[in-house]
Amino acid sequence: MGAIALLMALGTGLYTGLGSLEAWRVASNDASFSALAVHDLRVELAEGSTVPAGALANAIANDPVAEDVESTEERLLIPTQVEVLEDGDPVAVPGRIVGIDVTANGPEVDRVAAAEGRTLTPADGQQTAVMLEAGFADALGLAARGTVRIAGEQIPYVGTGRSPEQFVLTEGEVGFGLPGSFSVVYAPLSVAQELTNRPDQVNDLVLRIRPNADRERVAEQLRGAFAAAFPDLGVRITTTEDIDAHRILYQDAEGDQRLMDIYAFLVLAGAGLAALNLISRVVESQRREIGISMAMGVPRAQIAIRPLLFGLEIALLGLVLGIATGLVVEALLRDVLVDFSVTMPVVATPFQPSVWIQGVLIGLGVVLLATVIPVWRAVRVPPIEAIRVGARAERAAGGVRMLRRLRLPGGSLPQMPVRSLLRAPRRTALSALGLGAVIAVVVTMLGTFDAFVDIIDRSEDATSGPTSDRTLATLDRPTGPDSPEVRSVVAAPGVAEAEPWLRVPAVARTEADAPNDIVLGALPAEPRLWQPEVTSGSFDPATPGVLLSEAAADDLGVEAGDSLMLSYPTPSGAQFELAETELTVAGTHPDPLRAFAYVSASQADELGLSGLTNVLNLSPEAGVSPQALARTLAPLDAVASVEPASATSDALREGIEQFTAILVIPVVIGILLAVLMAFNSTTINADERTRENATMRAFGLPSGVPVGLSMGESFVIGVLGTAIGIGIGRLLLGWIVNVQF
Repeated sequence: MGAIALLMALGTGLYTGLGSLEAWRVASNDASFSALAVHDLRVELAEGSTVPAGALANAIANDPVAEDVESTEERLLIPTQVEVLEDGDPVAVPGRIVGIDVTANGPEVDRVAAAEGRTLTPADGQQTAVMLEAGFADALGLAARGTVRIAGEQIPYVGTGRSPEQFVLTEGEVGFGLPGSFSVVYAPLSVAQELTNRPDQVNDLVLRIRPNADRERVAEQLRGAFAAAFPDLGVRITTTEDIDAHRILYQDAEGDQRLMDIYAFLVLAGAGLAALNLISRVVESQRREIGISMAMGVPRAQIAIRPLLFGLEIALLGLVLGIATGLVVEALLRDVLVDFSVTMPVVATPFQPSVWIQGVLIGLGVVLLATVIPVWRAVRVPPIEAIRVGARAERAAGGVRMLRRLRLPGGSLPQMPVRSLLRAPRRTALSALGLGAVIAVVVTMLGTFDAFVDIIDRSEDATSGPTSDRTLATLDRPTGPDSPEVRSVVAAPGVAEAEPWLRVPAVARTEADAPNDIVLGALPAEPRLWQPEVTSGSFDPATPGVLLSEAAADDLGVEAGDSLMLSYPTPSGAQFELAETELTVAGTHPDPLRAFAYVSASQADELGLSGLTNVLNLSPEAGVSPQALARTLAPLDAVASVEPASATSDALREGIEQFTAILVIPVVIGILLAVLMAFNSTTINADERTRENATMRAFGLPSGVPVGLSMGESFVIGVLGTAIGIGIGRLLLGWIVNVQF
């Protein structure tokens, strides 16, 4: 009884524990974004554009839209290279300076909360001090205070902090980053302007609107106000939901919960089927007593009380153990959630009564149903049939008759395990299905991990090129390929060869499908160090059109020869503005990360992107590692970041460790369930076969024969359950990888 109750406890405990995950994450997200006054609207200038400080705020103040605006903050966001000391070795990573107004102990919008150390004060604008993003500092194990090198200067940092846009690290080429691979530096606005050589300039504005104001109407008014104030300037207005971190946090909470619900349901289904099978066998072992009681005239309802009470005892014991299991699962998940939320100021894990009530009712219902069905079957037959036990009690012997045609070596004994299973097909099916449901969870979990590894390996193969030391140096702004900034990188020690590229953020869309954010790379006329592999269509320096990843082409529903619309920033004097043009899809490349797209040198000319570079594709000299090259280039003012070409896949590879922290809980519980199922089934089977085993020994058979027959029967059940589990797991894994991911 205790083992059966533990089966249901593990199933219901996992169900209730995993069921609270989405509510916890949403509550944590809501509280964290609210605590730091996340912006309602954001005004972004096109890449490379800046305006004098105060100009963005004045454009609002001089427009009627100001009545609906509660507060505004101007900022300066510029890419940079950050160098720190970790265990005595210098570590250089790409980063971003976020210049914020701290003159009144601000900012009021998108605040920066201190994780360790202190926040920035007005005095820091005079003393040149900054803060580091908390996730980056935590990943490298940095102290609350120290010194970093930014734009070639040694600058003290006074603390580590959190801001809404950095709750999830989305900086980088494909909207994904791992803490420790990218550093956001919060600086007083005046300090940021000085470090980036942009005196009295800003390029970003965040604002909060009044509680009763219509955000969509305010956004439309803002577009009109900025179009009038800056007619030649590309301006993009976004909302809270457009923040990458906001979108990822809420969508991941919902998407992950769907996966967790499936895993929990499969485990619960396996436990329920196992309980139904095991309780049925316990009740059927009492068939002789039930038949004798009916023959003696005892009312059937009275006969049913005893086995029903047995089921109720299991249900209540399972309820108590399930609550304990659920609390343990919740505690484990809470620890994982806290580890994942190091950059969020609030982690809320409120008790979810609805989830627990649902889990308790499901657990009680499954056990009681598993008890009622076999009791009803036992008391509804005539007494003479109820008295029959063992092989004589089974009716479904068609499979046994079919087995007679199959000749197995060794006489009748080798056939006994299979005959026993075919004689009771319902029991066999329940055992195999219960085991299969649990195995499906393990197969899906481990398959998900393997799918991640495969995606990363293929991406690394597609981007690394013939050598593993190819390095990308990103400049802080687009410039000419023969500019002093580029020449300083090309002439730096350790650089064997360099070729200029241009990379810009863009949006590809069709009329039928949702737009895809991409990173558009303009290849040089004669690429020497690397060029993308082509899997469909054609692509060379003279080819018009755009080369998409296979995944992006599938998302957009296009193939080689089709057309799509491309929105991208283009230079306009000293500023950038957004342009839109129709392009032909030249072909596809094999990188599974859908964000990467490329155009040839001839197409870049037509798009107005020729004569500019912001990325240098570098080949280090022999014996020079990408890390050493990054340290060499970090002091150069024009260099914003230096990283290996495989940086994205490297970050994803390390990020798998966080994903597996959640997966391991259902996997361990699934394995425990499988062991308990095997233990319970074997124990009950041995009890049922006591008379048969004694008979075989009385006829002189060795005691190892009954053990071998029992093992053979368990082996067949294991094979069937494994086959079912692999089949279900394979189908579920395909859905997760091809649809969810």
